[in-house]
This record gives sequence, C-alpha cells and structure tokens, in this order.
Amino acid sequence: MIEPTIESLLAAAPANGDRALAAHAAPLLCFDTREPFLPAAAGYTVFRASGPSPSFPRQILLGENAHTPATQAVEYAIWWDWDIGHLYELEHVWVYLDDAGQVVNAEASWHGGYHTMRSGEAIPLQDGHVRLLAEPGKHALAPAEDWFAVRRAETRAECLQPGRGGVWITPLFEAAIHSKSPAADRDVQAYLARFAFEPTYQFAQTFQIGPEHLVPWPYLCEWIPRRVAWWVERLHAERAG
Repeated sequence: MIEPTIESLLAAAPANGDRALAAHAAPLLCFDTREPFLPAAAGYTVFRASGPSPSFPRQILLGENAHTPATQAVEYAIWWDWDIGHLYELEHVWVYLDDAGQVVNAEASWHGGYHTMRSGEAIPLQDGHVRLLAEPGKHALAPAEDWFAVRRAETRAECLQPGRGGVWITPLFEAAIHSKSPAADRDVQAYLARFAFEPTYQFAQTFQIGPEHLVPWPYLCEWIPRRVAWWVERLHAERAG
C-alpha cells in the first residue's frame, strides 16, 4: 500500500477564507516534556449558525441559542497517528469568536465528552490563542494542570504499559476502519512498547496549530481510514520481517 502521507493530505486541501479563519483562531497545545506524540493535522469546520458537529456527537450553539456573544465558531478535529494506548487519536477543540474575531469561549474534548475551557472564570489565552494542556500520552485537553489530578494514577499506568487498546475503533469510523484484528492489536502493542515513559506533568513542549496543519474536515475524514490501514500493513511487515 502506498503511504497516504500528511503532505499529500495537506496538498489536496484548498486554501481559502475559512482556512485563514481557522488558523487565526487555532489553539496552542502544550505537552508533557516526555510526550512522544504530537499532532500531525487538524480537520476544521467553521460554523456561522448553530448546527451539528460533523465529527463529534454534539450541537454547536451560536447566536440566541448560545450563552456567549459568539457569532462564529471553529471546530478542530485534531489528528495524531498515536495515543500511548492505541493506533490513532482524534481530539477536539471548539473556539468561539465574536464579530471582531476575538475569542469569547472555548471547549475541548475529554475522554469521549467535552468541557468548557476555563481556569476559574478566565479562558487561558496566549498571544490571542487558546492555550490548552494535553494529558500525558492520552491527549485529553484541559485549561489547567489540576484537571489531570483525578486520572493521574491511571494515566501513569497507561504511559508505562502502552498499547493496550490496539487498533482503536470509535463509532465515527466503525463502518470505515476494517483493520482491527488480534494480530494487528499485538503489532500495535509491540510498536508502542518502545515509547513507554514516566509523565513529568511539566508542559514544556508546545504545538501551535497553523495553516500548514489545517484541512477541511471532509478531507481528513476520508484520509483517516486509509492512514490506519497503512499503519497496520506497515507494522505487520516489520514484525514479519
């Protein structure tokens, strides 16, 4: 199988006003000093009216339906090839903007759900971008480190014993990803074993999502199953060889 590369994905995506808006509002992500996996791409969707998310089971509320003065929102479906526990990771950030393009609210995903990203009453901002912390290895997103305390023991165990989830299948892709098998799960676990680490909870690695990472969500959605299948084939060949 020919590798469906990040470069080919990005090259196929159009550069337009929505992409510029997505870059303007894109979050800054902060990672554990020892975090082995950083994002590779982000699928964006721009909302100018309330409507359903195309990639997460929720509604986006704007205007009179919202609790903030937001008139537009950008959804980021952020792609990693790897989570410490399994093959592929997709986390979400929603940034809400007013008519002047200023951030008025932010939300982000957390182990299948999502939360408003406020530390106290404040949205964490750095140079106009929402600044979020990624849980070591697992990449759930939070506005402050103390959010991770409740899962600290579980997170540490997953980081020290990687790969237990094998090839990850979520409801979003259960009809499109057909690469999961006991053998594929074993290959994933063997690959991830080399990335075991002790979390420091020092979030010194930063990753600013920029135009070079952004594609419209439909492009990323179509690409993901092919990328997963390529990884499974590659890992099988490496183990067999």
